Parts: sequence; structure tokens; C-alpha cells
Amino acid sequence: MLTGATSLDLVREELFASMGEVEDLLQQFLEDRHNGSLLQQAIEGLHQLRGTLTLIELRGAALLLTEMIALATDIPEHAGEERNEQLSALCDGLFLLERYLQQCRHQGFERPELLLPAINQLRTHRSGAVPYSDSHFYLLSAAELPLRLRGNDAAQPLDDRSFNRLRQMYQLGLLGVIRGDTVAGSAPLMLRALQRWESSLDSVAASLCWAAAAALEGIEQTPLQLTAPRKKLFAQLDRVIRERGARHRQEEPQPHPKLLREFLYLVALADTTCERCNEVKRTLSLPDTGYTEIDLQTAFLRLRGPGADVMRSVADALREEITAIKDLLDLLARNAGDSEQSLETLAAALERLWKTLGMLDLKTVAGEIEDAAGQLKDWKANDMVLLERVADAVLQAETAVNRLDEKGSDVGPVPGAGSESNGPVELREARIVLIEESQAGLSLAKRAITAYMESGNDLMHLMNVPSTLETVRGGLIFLGMSRAGNIIHQSARFIQENMLERQSPPEAQQLEVLADALTGIEFYLESAERSAVANTDVLGLAEESLAELGYQVVGA
Repeated sequence: MLTGATSLDLVREELFASMGEVEDLLQQFLEDRHNGSLLQQAIEGLHQLRGTLTLIELRGAALLLTEMIALATDIPEHAGEERNEQLSALCDGLFLLERYLQQCRHQGFERPELLLPAINQLRTHRSGAVPYSDSHFYLLSAAELPLRLRGNDAAQPLDDRSFNRLRQMYQLGLLGVIRGDTVAGSAPLMLRALQRWESSLDSVAASLCWAAAAALEGIEQTPLQLTAPRKKLFAQLDRVIRERGARHRQEEPQPHPKLLREFLYLVALADTTCERCNEVKRTLSLPDTGYTEIDLQTAFLRLRGPGADVMRSVADALREEITAIKDLLDLLARNAGDSEQSLETLAAALERLWKTLGMLDLKTVAGEIEDAAGQLKDWKANDMVLLERVADAVLQAETAVNRLDEKGSDVGPVPGAGSESNGPVELREARIVLIEESQAGLSLAKRAITAYMESGNDLMHLMNVPSTLETVRGGLIFLGMSRAGNIIHQSARFIQENMLERQSPPEAQQLEVLADALTGIEFYLESAERSAVANTDVLGLAEESLAELGYQVVGA
């Protein structure tokens, strides 16, 4: 027997006809709330649809209908206006189901993950129904998953001070992730803490940290979308680590198979450029998801948007309008033709453009075009400043239209629109370049220290590190980051005095603490352009690390 998407053609017409009937019944019930038989007939139709889809083994569609039936059953026969949201959710579910089945038929296979947001949305309307996780359809059983993958229960645990510092470091990175800052800025702090915990916590917690570090690398490098449920995973890990703190070390570790499974699902989504992810995949022989993050997001856009063909047609029409506006601006700038007629035609074209952009929810760009059109009423011949202002607004509109063509209906604000700061462009660019150079210097120093450790304490790898760090310090002082500069100075002193002049290899723990301090400065630089992160906190961690090495930072 044919099952899945390959058998859709056999029942397609009947399925779509049944969905149309159910939708009509729900619409009629919306208008006649006292006719409970309409709702009951709709529920029976949903049962028939679920039976058919279960028979041909379209599990995502069948689960969506299961949730729709559960929601419809909760609606009383004489429901009032307070049930409008639930009834609308049922109609939306039917519309999405039709689009989903069409997509399955064209592709020849099912991708049930596309329906998870709709399924979870339906569950929000039912009390006690928790949303399904992103990995709900992933072929990895939490019950059969080994929980002790890394670490050693007999490993030397961290002292309270180091444990708390690492946890604060992780929380600072997590705070940046939750607030929507770039993952590149927050990941080094979180990864540093996870790696230290992996080597010092019990095997259950160490395994979680191992999988979480790989998942974080996948989010950063693939990249994977950092959605709210994925942010919650790393917040849950913080609570698990807290349980494994000093006062709980003597207790039997509590396993967290579901949390581990969620991290492993993110690892499975990562591409082959992620080294940690590849290690986890090889160790556990993780099942292949059959899709990438990009595949999934592209399919989401096709499923929920108005369709690529429709948006392409809209974009083409808008581009023609913009081209005509450019020609009119050119005529006015060269004083060619009838200026009065060109001005009148231009005003009408700009009005059509901003109204259309407003309908497409491009409010910012539409507002700028509207303002420019209003200023044209006072235009006089050879007023090039006003024409340039109109041209800038039209170019922003063109950029928005091109993004509309590329991304369909999923178009956000135009980058750079309304976000220019008051400072000179040259100064901002110089600041960015200086920060990047400082980050490069820190990365070079960290690589040199790593090479020193891997080469059996060969001092040649450290010869240029103090001067490199002093160069970074100079850049930080120039940027007004004197406190960070002092930390870099003390780090350079530690390397010069304890590793080069005395030529005595430091203990591994000392190098780890030094790396903690440099990682904190990296995070500080990454977040220098943002005010959402408490930079002073991460500097405090770095100062504490150096104080532990015997190098008190001035003014700390």
C-alpha cells in the first residue's frame, strides 16, 4: 500500500473537498452560535480527515488535526464572542493544512516540523496543554539515550570561588543571548564556562555541557535561528548547573534526558563546519534530520507566505514604478522637458509608491517616501538638495523591494534606515576598525598561549605575546576603555614575569584562569557597541581572575 506524500494524489480531491466542507461549517457556526449541530458536524469532518491522513501515514498533518479536534471539542455549542480566537485558530489550521498538503504533494515527502508552530499555537488555547519541543518529530529516543557520555564522577571538582565565577560568566553570555545580542559576542563566554564544567562536574552534568557546547557552536557557525524555545534550553542548563553546585556535589546526579535530547537535535541540525558537532554526531551516531536549518526556514516561508510567485510579481511591478520615478527625477535635475508636467507626474507616482509600500507593511520606507512627496510641493528649479532627498528615499524603497523579492513576505525594516547615529561616519568606522584590530590581537595572543601548552611549554610561542597585548591595551585606552586596558596590562605582566623571565611553566589551573580573563575582554569588546549588556560585570570577572593569579588590577 502506498503511504505518505506519495499517496496524496489518490485522495487529494476528497481531502480538499472535506476540508472545504468543514471550513464552511465553522463559518456558519460563527454566524449562528445557537446551532450546535454545525459544530458537531465540523468535528465529525475533522475526525474523518484525521483518519484518512493517519491511514496514509502523514503524521504531522494527523497531529495537527488531533489538536484541532481537541480544541473544537472544548468549545461549547452556544459559545459567545469569547471563543472567536479558538474558532479562528481552527479556520487558520485548515488553511495551513491545505497549503501543507500541496507542498507535500509537490515535494513527494512530508516535513512535519513545518506544522509544529501551528500545532503549538492550537495548544495555547487549551488549558494544561504544553507546547511540543522543536525535536518532537526527531528520531532519537530520550529513553534509550545514554546519559553518561563525558566526564568522570571522580574528577577533581572546582572550588566554590571558581565555580561561581564560571557560572556568572555563563550567565552574562546567556543574558546577551536572551536580550537578542549577537551570538558571536555571547558564545565565547558561555563556551568557556561549559568547557571548564565538562572537565570538572559529574558525568551526567558534564555530558549536558558537552552537548550544549556543541549546540552553541552550531547556532553560531551554521547559523541556527536562536528562537525563544532554544534560548530557554540554555537557561534550563543554567538551573541544572546550579543544582550541581558545591552543596549538591555529594548527592546522586539527577539525569535530564529530555534536555540532552534537545541539545542533540540542535547538533544534528548543524552543518559539517562545526567541529564539536561533528564529534558529537560521530560519538552517538545521531540520526540525520533529513534537512538543514535553511531548508526548514525556506519551507516555512513558502508555507505561510503569499507565495513566491505572487511576491515576485509585486516586486516586479514596484521596480517598474521606481524606474519611472528615477527617470522623472533625472529630467527634473537636467531641466529637460516640461518641468511642471514632470513634477505633477512624479508626485502622483510617489503617492502610488508609498501607499503600496504601506500595504506591504513597509511602514518606515513608506513614511519617508510620503514625506519626500510632500516636500516636492515647494520645489523650485535647480533645487538639487530636495531632489537628492527624494532620490535617497526612492533608493531605500528600491532596497526594500529587492528584499521583498528575495524573502517574500518576510521583510523587516531596511538596514540602516533611521538608525544613523549623530557621530561622523568616519569616526564610527575608525572605532569599528580599532575594535576589530583589538579583537584580532587578543585572538592571536590566545592562539599563542594554546600553542605554548600544546608544544610542551616552548617559550618561542610566547615571545611576541606581551607586546601584542600592550598594543591591544593602547587601542583600548584610545577607545576610552581604560579599565579593560589595565586588565590587558596585568595579563601581559603575568606572561612576561612568570612565563618568560622566570622560565618556569605555570600550572594548568593558572593558564585556565588567564584564559578566563582574556575571554572576558573579548566579550567586552564584542559588546562595546551595545548598551544592553552589563560590561562592568564581565570586567569584574576578569579582574577577579587576575587577582587570583596575584596581579591586582589598579582601580579594581
